Amino acid sequence: MQGVNITEIASEPSEETITAIVQVKPIIDKPKCPLCGGMNVIRYGVDGVRRIRHLNIGVAKCILEADRQRLKCKTCRATYTHEYEFVSGKERYTAGFKAQAYQIAIGATVQHSADCTETPYSTIERFFKEAAMKIAPLVLSAAQDMAQASTKLILGIDDFAIRKGHNYNTGIHDLRGENLIGIAKGRKLEDLRQYMEDNPQLASLNPYAFVMDLAQGYHSFVAEFYPRAIRVADRFHVNRYILDALDEVRRRVGKQLSSAERTELNRGKRLLRKRNDSLDNKQFARLERVLDFSADLRAVYELKEQLIDWYDLSINHDTALTGYQKWLEFGHSLCIPEVTTALNTFENWQDEIVNYHKCRFTNGIVEGRNAKIKALQRRHFFLQNRTFYEALIVIECNAELSSQKFKQFRT
Repeated sequence: MQGVNITEIASEPSEETITAIVQVKPIIDKPKCPLCGGMNVIRYGVDGVRRIRHLNIGVAKCILEADRQRLKCKTCRATYTHEYEFVSGKERYTAGFKAQAYQIAIGATVQHSADCTETPYSTIERFFKEAAMKIAPLVLSAAQDMAQASTKLILGIDDFAIRKGHNYNTGIHDLRGENLIGIAKGRKLEDLRQYMEDNPQLASLNPYAFVMDLAQGYHSFVAEFYPRAIRVADRFHVNRYILDALDEVRRRVGKQLSSAERTELNRGKRLLRKRNDSLDNKQFARLERVLDFSADLRAVYELKEQLIDWYDLSINHDTALTGYQKWLEFGHSLCIPEVTTALNTFENWQDEIVNYHKCRFTNGIVEGRNAKIKALQRRHFFLQNRTFYEALIVIECNAELSSQKFKQFRT
């Protein structure tokens, strides 16, 4: 703390905590007038002592007893109180303490921060909201600036639920920079159009590619606002369609088996969904027993593995297109109803699926952020304020930028 003299340190022992009392006095006896800048200042009125909570000294709770000097400028007749740089206005907590309380709450809860600092919940909540509302706009602006400056910008888009089945938001992400750059209210095309009108900086971006699931609204949105961007179907959302077909075949086969065989088949559900090259010897043996129940089941499993190999081993877009068409032909040759239905989707979205080999990015980062948002919603109970809700999401999903802006805020 600059500009103060620490004159004495005492302690107040108690059964629960140790409190250290630090007496603080200003170095400059009569600072210049903040209104006119004059130095013709006198002491005025009755002085007092401010008790201010500061960072702990070891395990001891630290209280600063700072002199409250009342002053008067004889030039402009203004009256004021000596101000300390480590605390603002009539606050009872130093800037350092508030920053520490805020940092503890990030990734945890306000209640956790209140317990750690032995401070009332409502006080920590006020600190947390104050800091979050100041930091979030800076973080979002910095993330958008990084996206604007990117030479080969790759964006991802996906929705996340506020209330599943009822209310949704849509996140726009810079996949290469690993930043969240926008949150739209809703997930329909009209909602996204309105968001772009309200955020011209995002509309001015020039992405090389856009990664998304197979929701028609997202593809229409990208085609309308970013017509030059390559539209890439997210690999893991595409895989889901063949996995769903595999599950349907498994259920159909199970109805024809005995009770014991059906139990073993159901227990092998996760093995069927796993990549073949990730299984150990014991799991592989169990898988073979499951596949022996039905030729259809084995055929769909092989089709699923071929799709994985196509994603991993295609060396360029042209090779991938040829291999994809052969994979479709093989799938149709199986004449399995569940597979034929699934292949309709693969044929309708062929260009977007094969475009993965022009831009090998997935929405894995986006799904991870969606999980983080879900955890945030479960931790906090005061998200009715839309602005504050978005601020928390921006801070949680842009951890590195938030840390940088937090250091600036703290100083």
